[in-house]
Amino acid sequence: MRAVAIGLVLVYHAGVTFLPGGFVGVDVFFVISGFLITGMLVAEAEKRGTISLRRFYARRAKRLLPIASVVLVAAAIVTATVLPVSESRTFGVDIAAAALYVVNWTLAGRSVDYAAQDVGASPVLHFWSLSVEEQFYIAWPLLLILVLVLVRKRRSLVRPTMGVALLVIVIPSFVWSVVLTGRQDPSAFFVTTTRLWELGIGALLAIATPLVRRLPAWSGHVLAATGLAAIGYAAVTFRDTMGWPGSAALVPVLGTAAIIAAGNIVPAGAFQRLLSWRPLVWIGGLSYSLYLWHWVVLVAGRDGFGLEGARWGMALVALSFIPAWVGHHLIENPVRFSERLSVGSTTALVTGAACSLVGIVAGLSVATFAAPATTSEVAGGAEQAHLGAVALGSDPSASVLGTPRDSYPVIWPPLADAGMDIPSYDRAECFTAPTESEAKACDFGDVDSDVHLVAVGDSKLAQWYDALDLVGKANGWRLTMYSKGSCPFSDSGRVRDEQTWQVCSDWNDATLDAILASQPDAVITSQGSKVAVLPENEATATETEEDAITGLTRRWQTLADAGIPVIVLADNPRPPSGYDAITCLTDNAQDATACAFPGDAAVDASGIPAQSAAAAAVPGTVTVDLNDYICPAQQCAPVIGEVIIYRSGAHITNSYAVSLVPVAIERFATAAREVGVAVPASSA
Repeated sequence: MRAVAIGLVLVYHAGVTFLPGGFVGVDVFFVISGFLITGMLVAEAEKRGTISLRRFYARRAKRLLPIASVVLVAAAIVTATVLPVSESRTFGVDIAAAALYVVNWTLAGRSVDYAAQDVGASPVLHFWSLSVEEQFYIAWPLLLILVLVLVRKRRSLVRPTMGVALLVIVIPSFVWSVVLTGRQDPSAFFVTTTRLWELGIGALLAIATPLVRRLPAWSGHVLAATGLAAIGYAAVTFRDTMGWPGSAALVPVLGTAAIIAAGNIVPAGAFQRLLSWRPLVWIGGLSYSLYLWHWVVLVAGRDGFGLEGARWGMALVALSFIPAWVGHHLIENPVRFSERLSVGSTTALVTGAACSLVGIVAGLSVATFAAPATTSEVAGGAEQAHLGAVALGSDPSASVLGTPRDSYPVIWPPLADAGMDIPSYDRAECFTAPTESEAKACDFGDVDSDVHLVAVGDSKLAQWYDALDLVGKANGWRLTMYSKGSCPFSDSGRVRDEQTWQVCSDWNDATLDAILASQPDAVITSQGSKVAVLPENEATATETEEDAITGLTRRWQTLADAGIPVIVLADNPRPPSGYDAITCLTDNAQDATACAFPGDAAVDASGIPAQSAAAAAVPGTVTVDLNDYICPAQQCAPVIGEVIIYRSGAHITNSYAVSLVPVAIERFATAAREVGVAVPASSA
């Protein structure tokens, strides 16, 4: 079964399309692990009347940690040498978290943080499932010991009492898995609480094994065929776009349990003989080491050397058999079966702790020391001012600093940090997550002012939070922000899937109601797309510029009819698809002109065409355009005034946004006066 599980995972990760549900291989692993570990623990409990935690943890340490630490060091080397430097700090922390077997929680947090959506594939992403298992391995023996204490006190049977205790975990975990997945919460995939029931199903089967073995032989054949069909069905028909795990995970989980049960009923059945085929046994024996190595090799090949596509994926997976075989025979098995480490538990536990420490140090070393030497301290030896947009002066089109250059001796923030150079707003309080529709709001700017403006839009509006905060303070405005990622403030929306489209629509309705109820002096709005789909066209799922313009026009006209003028903050130019300024500058330190891109095309690809057309259609709407300071030349430069402009995709860095504040203060004040909004703090 382990060969089946690892085979599904490898093919899926390689990108082979005929098994789009290969990710269920992890669920198969969970059931197998729960079954095997619980079987060992129950056998010890029945034989000895107790469970030795030291022996159990020592066995786990010898089995898992030595080869894992080697892979984590390899992941650190890959991160430091071939992956984008912008990811080094993030991935270094991931590696340390993987060594502590808590990386699933790190990844869960990142999955719901919109500011981290552009982070690439972590080289230790696959450690999330190992983290879930290790957390289970730590907690489950402790619970069983408590059960044994209860058994002795009440003179009850071991297995039934264990089964009841396990159901107390399995049922709530399954319910929570269904609930969290139903909310379209991406963290559901990673968190331990939604996965415990899968391990628990395997554990329940281990507890019930004596009963299972009494079943008639024909039932074993039926269970084997049914289980195989269930796993095959899931692998062929399931998609990674569906909510997971949720109730759908019952298919591969129960399928795996059925096959394991069949093996206990008819050990020599046809399917069991198939699983005993020597190549499958060989792959199954190599499965742990292979699982550890394959993803690191894939990430290095794809993200480090651009080896994309299913063919390269399969080639890289095949290549991963080499370090997996070497690691299995030279590290995993020698340590696992070492007589010296088998003498007592202490030596094995100390060895395991040392291996974990190696992984932690490797990860933190990457996170701390992988930053390139591009800071002002290195370039100038003393703290220097990073002017950003201010360096362009009053006529940015005439400044040579706005044209692309061959090199930038000083870049701020350091490239290793630029990817997370984001605004300082509280994401939990001020930003509505992708799965939520609540109209979250927070006040900023001059919070004591009687002049109230609302700033509303998607993440392209939220990127201006710190800059608008300073604009509000300078002009004497209390600002309230409503923002939701990939969701424009409009009567039309972006299509991801039916549920996220509906959540965006619900957020729009709630936010519009809140704005109309508060009657602000004006609304500032921005967005990052020129295409969308209207509700009446949602069934077609076709985004068009016409629908985007119509949606904005309707929304802004609604505000205008309520006496609320609209100030449009023009979207910034959108770089070409796949553009990564940080990686490009890292790879082209002496040819940074390679990181420039055509300004006209970038403007046309942004939200500006839709914004401009809608603004022209709604009388009284004014636009604040700061793009002459973002892309002042025909080619948009990646750095201006020593400050990198783009942090990820089309979002600008917070440092560059803040550098625009002197210009923004003046232009927003002018726009406000045009629509009749007071500027109390202005001296003009």
